[in-house]
Amino acid sequence: MLKAFSSRLPASPPPPPVASEPQLLRVSYHSARMNAERDYFVYLPRGFAQRELWPVILFLHGNGERGDGKGELDFVMKHGPLMEAWAQQRDLPFVMIAPQVPVYDQGEEAGIKKRTPADIPRRRAGGINPPHPPHYTGKDPLEGQLAEALPPEWDDFSKDPRGWNTIADEVMGMVDQVLARFKGDPKRVYLTGLSYGGIGTWYLAAQHPDRFAAIAPVVGFGSPAMAPALAGTKLPLWVFAGGRDQVVPVKYFYPLLNRLEELGHPDVRFTIEADMGHDAWVRVYAGQDLYTWFLSHTK
Repeated sequence: MLKAFSSRLPASPPPPPVASEPQLLRVSYHSARMNAERDYFVYLPRGFAQRELWPVILFLHGNGERGDGKGELDFVMKHGPLMEAWAQQRDLPFVMIAPQVPVYDQGEEAGIKKRTPADIPRRRAGGINPPHPPHYTGKDPLEGQLAEALPPEWDDFSKDPRGWNTIADEVMGMVDQVLARFKGDPKRVYLTGLSYGGIGTWYLAAQHPDRFAAIAPVVGFGSPAMAPALAGTKLPLWVFAGGRDQVVPVKYFYPLLNRLEELGHPDVRFTIEADMGHDAWVRVYAGQDLYTWFLSHTK
């Protein structure tokens, strides 16, 4: 006797969930330094809702992107990984934190009074922003620079009355909040910044070397006094400078880098974009190498 059987085909597996779209959030906090409410950006990448933990990039902007943390916050998107992810619509797989340092007395010196909202890159529904210029466009000569000691005023970055050091505790509080609220992976927190933010990167890393999996200061130098903390934890470093940089000369990078080598730090990269000026950050953040290198490091 033939056995009865069902002609019903097995059910098809459900389609995979559609990846959530990227989001750019403003998170408010009370600034003890300014005694005022300020905001910072949190970027959530594509597919954020579908994963449990995400690597985190803390990005510190440069001198010209300072602001009130409210109506001027968008200026922090002018350069860096947040601009790449949001305005250039690159699928960078990181949650990003982008705070804004106050203006203090830098309105004239940093050119802040001359900037306009038209300078801010925008996310466009019809496509990405114009491509980055591929080459140096200034007039500074291409010339090597020998090592030179830092000017005395840069021996102790904790005394800078206008730098990222002034809100360091607030910035680290943002990291804690993002790890708690936005599925950040505490073993994969990366720190980078450009120019004044590069200096801030050195400072924060030296103060909290155990909090970061890797750091990348871009066209910003540090003090040799920071070396013991960084070498002691063997914090992976990738440092970038511009060979034509007249704002932050290459010669000021060597005192700290040489001290790290003397202390036996095993994981220090130093890349000089010899044909680029102070805006070497354009090439660094527009490429893929830095993001791949970050993801290769876990605490």
